[in-house]
Amino acid sequence: MRIVPASIAKIIYPKDLPNGLFTSLIIACLLMGLASLRNGTDLQGWLNVIENWLLMLLILPTATATVALPFKYRDPTLELKLVYYLGMFVAFLFTLAKLRYWR
Repeated sequence: MRIVPASIAKIIYPKDLPNGLFTSLIIACLLMGLASLRNGTDLQGWLNVIENWLLMLLILPTATATVALPFKYRDPTLELKLVYYLGMFVAFLFTLAKLRYWR
């Protein structure tokens, strides 16, 4: 059973690596973002969830890929998708530490 169609998987996932690994990272980031609902399920809680999702799935990975653009210019074999997922993993770890220490 495929979660993502093959044509979309070619666009989203890096080649030669297991797609389930990246799918589980995305799902883990989505679930980690829901941890902001511990403060309440009102509008402020959902705004915190959206903020966490944007931080983990868009802002930090895009910033990491942007910083890696000169390396892509120097080495054309570098996959920016891998750098994007690296940024997503770093954002996941940052959010995990934030949930542990920031109250």
